[in-house]
Amino acid sequence: MKQDLKRLISLAFQEAKIKSLEHERQQEPNLKLIHAQRSRYWIERLAENLLLTTLHDRPGDEEYLAFYRSKEYDENGLKQRQIFGLNEFLFDVVVGKMVDIPTASTQPNLQSVYLTLKGIEKAIWIVESEFQFKNSRALLLDINKLAVSKAKNKLFIISLDENSRINEWAKDVIKKLMKGDDANVYLASVPHPKNWLIQDQILLEEII
Repeated sequence: MKQDLKRLISLAFQEAKIKSLEHERQQEPNLKLIHAQRSRYWIERLAENLLLTTLHDRPGDEEYLAFYRSKEYDENGLKQRQIFGLNEFLFDVVVGKMVDIPTASTQPNLQSVYLTLKGIEKAIWIVESEFQFKNSRALLLDINKLAVSKAKNKLFIISLDENSRINEWAKDVIKKLMKGDDANVYLASVPHPKNWLIQDQILLEEII
């Protein structure tokens, strides 16, 4: 599982980098916008790859969706908006198994009035990604969000910084706050958007 996840994260990173560089060639240089765009593409590609992995070998009658923030209205994004009126759902990425929920006004004996809504039966993946360097408060906020959530798999992503102890700090906090968690919990370190042209290393640890 760990090695498969590392390959998936590496693939998502490379896909996001290729897509970003294609768009950046057509834009006026603006570092703030470039970094924000890279972060958005990173989340998009990670979410879609996690969804594809989740769908693998699942029964065809089961429905799964990935929820994440995106400005691009792809087919999946439009479907998300139709369901909840939004595309990001509580976390940076949620991949969930969907289920039909009859509305409160549904009349079971009248098929023509049988109305349903979509609900998330269970979360397969919940992901938080925080690229801020050396900001313990921002990282702790996202770790707390993962700690109080329920999912089969949880992934926390931080910036790769070999000159900082933030990785060890994050690992210790995850162990403390998620002790006894039934989920598979992972910590990944990936290059900060500003370093995409000089760094490619991906680190991944299974914490719980």
